[in-house]
Formats: sequence, C-alpha cells, structure tokens
Amino acid sequence: MKIVWKNAFLVHEQRLVNLVAEGGAVRRADAIDLETADQVDDLEGRLVLRGFADTHLHLDKALIGEKVINKSGTLYEAIQIMSTYKPTMSEQDIEQRMRQVIEWAYANGTRFMRTNIDIDENIQLRSLKVFQKLQREYQGKMILESVAFPQEGFLKDNQNYSYLEQALQAGANVLGGIPAFDHDPLLHLEKMMALAKRYDVDVDAHIDETDDPTSLTLRDLARLTKEYGYEGRVTAAHCCSLAANDPEVVDAILQEVHDAQMTIVPLPSTNLYLQGREDKKNIRRGIAPIKKMVHDFAINVAIGSDNVRDPFNCFGNANPLQSALIAAHGAQMGGTQDFEALLAAISVNGMKLMHYNPAVEGSEFFIVVDARSPREAIIGVSPLYGTYEAGVFSKA
Repeated sequence: MKIVWKNAFLVHEQRLVNLVAEGGAVRRADAIDLETADQVDDLEGRLVLRGFADTHLHLDKALIGEKVINKSGTLYEAIQIMSTYKPTMSEQDIEQRMRQVIEWAYANGTRFMRTNIDIDENIQLRSLKVFQKLQREYQGKMILESVAFPQEGFLKDNQNYSYLEQALQAGANVLGGIPAFDHDPLLHLEKMMALAKRYDVDVDAHIDETDDPTSLTLRDLARLTKEYGYEGRVTAAHCCSLAANDPEVVDAILQEVHDAQMTIVPLPSTNLYLQGREDKKNIRRGIAPIKKMVHDFAINVAIGSDNVRDPFNCFGNANPLQSALIAAHGAQMGGTQDFEALLAAISVNGMKLMHYNPAVEGSEFFIVVDARSPREAIIGVSPLYGTYEAGVFSKA
C-alpha cells in the first residue's frame, strides 16, 4: 500500500514537503506518487517529526510519590525516602511503574527515551533487568536506552562501583555519574570516564544540581571529555549552579562545553521545583541558561522530564511538550527562535545525543503534531494528529 502525505512541515528541515511510504520506509514524494497513491492525507502544514525525545528520566523511581508522600517536598527527604523504599521494590512493582510511564510517553509522541536506572548494593541489577525486558517488548515502537546510574555514589563503597561494571557487562547502554554524592567529585568523574572508556559507552552524568556557585564540576567534566577523546559522547544533566554565577564565569565554562561537543540537559520541572529553596528573596529559578546555551554558544541542549510523580518531584506527565512549556516560562523564552530551539530540545537534539538520525525520510515511523508551528505546539501542548508505524497511518 502506498500512502502519501501532502503539506507535511518537516521540523528537522523547517520546510513544507510531500511524503510517501511504500513498503515501510518514508521518502520524499513526487508527482507520480500523488497519482498512484492508495491513500492521500493532507496534513495542512502540521508538524512532522520522527518523534519526541525524552532523554532524562528515572523510570525506576516513577510514581513512587503516589505511594510514599514527600511531606516537606525537599531533596533531602526525597533521598531519605528512596534509600528506605529502594530495597523493598519487587520486580513486579518496578515493571508496573515503568510500563505505565512508558505508555504515557508513547501516547504523547515520545519515540526516543533515555532513563537512569539506579545501580548499587541495595538494588543491584534488578531494575536494569526489568527495563531490558521492556526494551525488548517495545522494540520497533520506541528506542529506549538505559543509564547505569550510581545514585548512592561509589567511592565509599567499592561494591557500588563493581555493580556499575556488572551493569555495563549486562548491556546497560550508557554510564552515569553523580559526583556531588561522593567526597571527591573529581575522582568520581575520573573513575567514571575511565570505566566508560573501558567499555566504550557514552557518559550521561548528573552535574551541579545545586544552588552553590562554587560547585562547577561541569568545567572538570568538559576538560576530562577532551582528555579522554570523548567529544560528542558526554551529556551533563541539570547544571543548576550556572544559574548562580556571573556571566563571565558562565560564558567561559560554556565555551569549554561547546569545544568538548557536550550536550547539556536541563530538567525544567524538577529544577524549578527543587532549586532556590534557601533563597529568601529574588528566588532563583535554578534552570541552566538555556537561551544563552543555544543562541550564543550553539550547544546541543536537550530537555527531559526527569522525575515523574516520585519523591523528588510530585509532578510530571511524561509529556515533552509540557516540559518545553515549563522551560519557556522558567527560561523566559517566548521569541520565535526560542520556540524553535525548545522544540528541537525535545526532539532533534535528543536524537542527536542518542546518536540517531532525526530525519523523517528513511525512517519507518513518525508522528504528526496537531499544530502548524513550534510556538503553537508548545503553548497549546498540542496533541498528536496522527502516527505512522508498521506501514499504517493512524489518526489520533
């Protein structure tokens, strides 16, 4: 069956085209395709892209906030809750919560997802094994990646480091890090980079999730990225302390990040919720300077959901357009170029950090957003108009 879509606005190319699918893969349509098509749909300029990319979640923690309430709403209490809840998590519990959020994400148009999975002495590889089962199950519908994440640190407990290595041996896709949770952040980063290099996996670390202006391990990570020859393979999530520093400090670090070809992933919902809590006036938003990063330094910026109704953040619907809307408010991005950058941050840029081609042509699936501009899509948190996969176009 040959399906033709007229007037498709390709987000990754910023142009209006006609598309055709015959035998699965999508390509640019010509006049003959229009004449011989079995089905023709006029998309009337709606946005077409391979899918949204939600590149920072914690599926193993998702929905726990509905089971154990964080009464204070603070980061400290969230950590305490997880340290006691984690050992009690059954595989059934983990799978049920992960599956629910994956289904939400899929319904919202996410086709590329990267999630952190806690790997430590308490949970060992249980959550990773459950996630890998879901990876196999959703193959062909979504591209799912796991980050072996040392939530509890590993310098004080060599067992945690050993489990990280076991996770990579078992097929975890990416190595994570959280230097702030160890007594020597630089040593944490060095051991993380060495382990990633040994197993030839990308790095995706939680960096400077704090209001403390002196916490600038992002600079160390940029330097190590170049020293290890890991340009284009390192992602730094959060980077909240940039919001607490003067422009000359921030600009120098962002130039190093650009030179190291790193990706930065701000998490607007969680960062707005947790940061600035000790400020008594002029309360900081705590979001990394997205506008400066994309417009002034051409850094690849992707935006993720981070926490979905867990002890760290009671909010979240696994909807990338909602994350972009929150970012637009928090980062004061309301211009035309701002909306284009934010839409790229929840789609094209995330695919790039996961090393996937964002082009619709050549793909076997895509989504159509019921909006005709990035501005309309983000402001309206627009629903899907339709999806194409497995040779079938389905309208929502």
